Amino acid sequence: MAPVIHALENEPLAQCVVCITGQHEELLNPLLSLFRIRVDHSLRVMTHNQQPCGVTAKLLESLEKVILAERPDCVLVQGDTTSATAGCMAGCYSKIPVGHIEAGLRSHNKHEPFPEEVNRRIIDAMADIHFAPTAIDEQNLIRECVKPASIHITGNTCVDALRYVSSLPFSYEDSVLQQLAFTDKRIILVTVHRRENHGEPLQQICDAIRIVARRYQNRAHLVLPVHPNPNVTAAVWRQLGGISNITLTPPLGYRELIAVAESCHFAMVDSGGLQEELPCLGKPALVLRNVTDRPGSILAGAAKLVGTDTHAIVSSFTELMEDPVLYQRMAQHRDLYGDGKAGIRIANILAGQPTPVVQEPVVLRAA
Repeated sequence: MAPVIHALENEPLAQCVVCITGQHEELLNPLLSLFRIRVDHSLRVMTHNQQPCGVTAKLLESLEKVILAERPDCVLVQGDTTSATAGCMAGCYSKIPVGHIEAGLRSHNKHEPFPEEVNRRIIDAMADIHFAPTAIDEQNLIRECVKPASIHITGNTCVDALRYVSSLPFSYEDSVLQQLAFTDKRIILVTVHRRENHGEPLQQICDAIRIVARRYQNRAHLVLPVHPNPNVTAAVWRQLGGISNITLTPPLGYRELIAVAESCHFAMVDSGGLQEELPCLGKPALVLRNVTDRPGSILAGAAKLVGTDTHAIVSSFTELMEDPVLYQRMAQHRDLYGDGKAGIRIANILAGQPTPVVQEPVVLRAA
């Protein structure tokens, strides 16, 4: 959302009001500072180990008050969170037009990612303007009978944010990643936090990480930022703590995360955003999910959908470490999700200004 906020702030006829729900404030606050975003409303409705039903009810009540106070011409929401869903519902119930940034992404499995897949479908059904990152996302919306005139292919704002953050100076010596500045091993970035991976799938992922860490003790160093969700924290530290070539860190700031992504040999991830960012950096990705709502990376050969089975993860990890031809084929810089101007396009569309067409790779026009 940051690139859109910045673009709207530069639009003379626009006044942008920022509302945050307070989910994972320890992760959000550094981002607000990094992107210099001023918050107008902070709801602080989040509680420990919250469930979607309870938080949605609290958000709807709080967001209604904000909308009544501000009376916006349009409510903008991004992505697939419960907060975005509640924001869309509050806008729709208040008869305010809603714009959905990152519209149309689909895994076609309502339980994976959960509840994000259902959230996106709900938002897109209620939204009035759909900002789709790619042609694949546009096609998903059209198949669901969304009016084509409401759909705009803009690219994804995550590419805008990535390019901005990559341009900022960074030193490992000033971060929790200091030890990485002195290793000659290949750095492997790992993320695990998806709700559907909690429990047995996370156990299998950790088993695989432990196996490959020992197998490549002298050649690879794995970096895993541990998500604050207690279902993740306890399991990861119990199974992977104390292994010499695994660094478990607190949640990384976005600049730190991108620095690791830029330095890594490849990544194993279950996060959505990194599936879009890693191809931009020319870094192969092994996707630790059974399905993905970012198929462009798979279609282009920049990522491989591996799942959570221990043997499959170990096999794919070993293949990328040992097969230089495969590695080079995957490690190509690819602008699959936009050209870094999505925020400006969205602002122009909202302001009724002309906007350039996104030039997409042909692969993303596949059905």
